[in-house]
Amino acid sequence: MGQSGSAARCGSGGSDRAERINKELASIAEERGYAFGLGSQRAMHKHPIDMLEVALLADGVPMDKIYPLDLERAFKKLDAIKPHIDVWCTGGAQTTEMLQSGEVDMMPTWNARAQVVIDAGKPVEIVWNQGLYALEGWVVPKGAPKAELGKKFIKFCANAKRQAEFVSTLPYGPTNPKAYDYIPKERAKFLPTAPDNFKLLMQSNTEWWGKNKAQAIERFEAWLLA
Repeated sequence: MGQSGSAARCGSGGSDRAERINKELASIAEERGYAFGLGSQRAMHKHPIDMLEVALLADGVPMDKIYPLDLERAFKKLDAIKPHIDVWCTGGAQTTEMLQSGEVDMMPTWNARAQVVIDAGKPVEIVWNQGLYALEGWVVPKGAPKAELGKKFIKFCANAKRQAEFVSTLPYGPTNPKAYDYIPKERAKFLPTAPDNFKLLMQSNTEWWGKNKAQAIERFEAWLLA
């Protein structure tokens, strides 16, 4: 997984309802208006990355068959759920605010954004099933005059104890498995790379998005305006 941190796009919602309806991220994209007649408020991200995957998951595509994305199928599903999405959010801070205020009951968001609300004592729960994760890493440019210093810094960041200390402040998953030897179990359960959570996630295919991002964004933006 490299010298990096892992952030997960997971389902988040008010915990009193999450146990009943929030069994997977794809349930956000179900057009049936939520089970049990709860009249819940839903939000999705105003961007195709991850939202196209969510639509396909909701349409029954298995996680190991998501890529390459079937755009026709994804947008057909989005057509069905569009009337049932109450807010199209544009950034991480907004997702935190909406969960904090109770404006929405259910939404996909980055796990650390939801964790802020949980740590504040609000009745919010993270649901990992069918979540997506992505990796962020360090690089040293070829020919950099201080390349050796950069390599030492990366080695420092990859250290298990350093990664354990990092997640005590920001709950993105350590990529060094040995970091969990130093992370309290109560904290580990909120991290995307904890074994019980990680086995439920799928990795975002950055290679596919690198080749198709511009086309997908153009189509998604036109679809939102239609």
